[in-house]
Amino acid sequence: MAYDIIADMFTRQTLRRLATNKIFARGEELWAAGTVKKLERTAPTRFAARVRGTYSYQTLAWLASGEVEFSCDCPYEFEGICKHAVALGLAILDTYADSLGNLTTTMPPEAGSLTPALAAAWAVCSDADKLRFLEQALAKSDDLARQFLAYGAAPATQSVRSESEDGLDTLAERLTDTLSALDFGEELWERHDAYNTYDEGDVLLTSALADVDDALAPFIAELLVLARGGQLTRALRYWATACAAVYQVEEPASDEYSLFDDYGEDLLRQWHEQLQGAGWPNVLLAAVLPPAELKAALKWLGDYLTKPPAQWPEFEASWLPLLLALAADTAAAPLLTKALSKAPLSPETRARLTLQTARTIPDDAAWTEAAETLLPTDAGVAQQLLYFYLSQADRPALLRAASSAFTTWPDRFGDFILNTFTPAQAPDLYRAALRHRALANHSLPDFEQLRPLLKPDAITGFVQHAASRAATTHHGVAFAAALLAREGLTNALRDFVLGLEWTRIHPPQHAELALQHLAETDPTSLMLALETRLPAYLNGRANAKRGHVLYEQLARWLAVVRHAAPRLTEPALRLAQQLREDYPTLYGLRDALRQVDLLPTDTAVPKKQAGRRGR
Repeated sequence: MAYDIIADMFTRQTLRRLATNKIFARGEELWAAGTVKKLERTAPTRFAARVRGTYSYQTLAWLASGEVEFSCDCPYEFEGICKHAVALGLAILDTYADSLGNLTTTMPPEAGSLTPALAAAWAVCSDADKLRFLEQALAKSDDLARQFLAYGAAPATQSVRSESEDGLDTLAERLTDTLSALDFGEELWERHDAYNTYDEGDVLLTSALADVDDALAPFIAELLVLARGGQLTRALRYWATACAAVYQVEEPASDEYSLFDDYGEDLLRQWHEQLQGAGWPNVLLAAVLPPAELKAALKWLGDYLTKPPAQWPEFEASWLPLLLALAADTAAAPLLTKALSKAPLSPETRARLTLQTARTIPDDAAWTEAAETLLPTDAGVAQQLLYFYLSQADRPALLRAASSAFTTWPDRFGDFILNTFTPAQAPDLYRAALRHRALANHSLPDFEQLRPLLKPDAITGFVQHAASRAATTHHGVAFAAALLAREGLTNALRDFVLGLEWTRIHPPQHAELALQHLAETDPTSLMLALETRLPAYLNGRANAKRGHVLYEQLARWLAVVRHAAPRLTEPALRLAQQLREDYPTLYGLRDALRQVDLLPTDTAVPKKQAGRRGR
């Protein structure tokens, strides 16, 4: 059943829902700044672009099956989609607004019904209709025609194509000659749009990388022809040969502006980036592969990785996306483990391949074992494993995995623990998660919930820890002061509040709350501190700067004390008057004190002797 997925699903509101407010705002800024580059529609419901933030990232979007999904190679691993995905989404809405409304997709059939349905439809067609359909389909796609020829060819003729036809025999030499001949000299600067601005900035490097991209483009096109044509073995060989050759290029013909730190590494990075933008390595498996071709390609791959003739930086990491793509293919996945059995891959890489293969086959036992291996190092896998155990109602395994995940990523998994377990089911873990959240969010309600779960010594330790951290960072001051007051630790509260530099407390209103707690428990010590500190801050204590911000802070502190401890009303008024007399030219201070009713509006100010100056 077809339905309009855009009208019901993909709007700016969708992006707002998928991203946090902060990330959405940053994504808007990226989009407005024009950082979404090379936007293309790779299929009716698929989009890709390079989005430049701090660095350039490949970002993809899929609008299908009733959902919108994004993929980005940036390191963002927090709540919602990243800013690059937001920018891409806004660019899609802006660029393709007229055609998005007509997009429809078809709901997938029930599991297992696709093959019988096709078989039934194919059975009622005459041989003439079948041939006519096949002829029309092949005429519309050169890639599909090549796949058909390869699929129908006998095994002995599958490798008839010579290496010279696809450029494999001369590839390394051609790449070396092409990249070594690039000239990044004066002409690069002169032909750039910014030449007359006399402001080089990053424009030279951007222009140089564009030249590199142009030089690599024909080779990428050759590789994609092999991949789309179902020539999997040749495509793998081409890619491996090109990677080694690109890395071994020592220097360009000229690098007058020293744009490249290590020319070979920089070229290799650009090669990977451009290939990824072209859909590599997933394009490899978009073709219909003959079984013999797939088997031969996997054998070559296993042999190559067992004893690679050449390596380059991040060698294994660069192969991983390709290996994962094979592991995600229903035809390749069952053969991949055996093909790579002798390859010296790291335990983490093997675990990731097993994880993907087990999803594809599927195999819950193998997936769980691999996920457990990756649990301490991959928060995304940890989250998947937790929800798997939750769906299986395996409470012991869930508790063990949650404990491990919380130990590594307490901010990410604390809420999961508090929403999944009760204090009776996981007493230690629940207490730890609630304690972390109370401290991280400076949350008194969380402390009130935690308090009955702690012994007296643990309560005191929690309060002392909160106060010590607040004293060091000047954050969470109001929370710490409230805890000390709540527990009746008057001396500790006095030492804590008086040990702080009040002008450095963030947010500033937390200083007022801390002073209020002390005023309610030990007003005399606070009043003495105010009499000393207020003039000191006006005279530059803790690098305090005179101005309306400081004046308003001092006035509010006095007002807080006056209202929290009524018996300090007279001392507070006297101190306000004294400040007015000692600093007669600080009219901003006068206005601030009047604003909180600490000075009458008709106060006459006696003239002071010269030497007291202010603004």
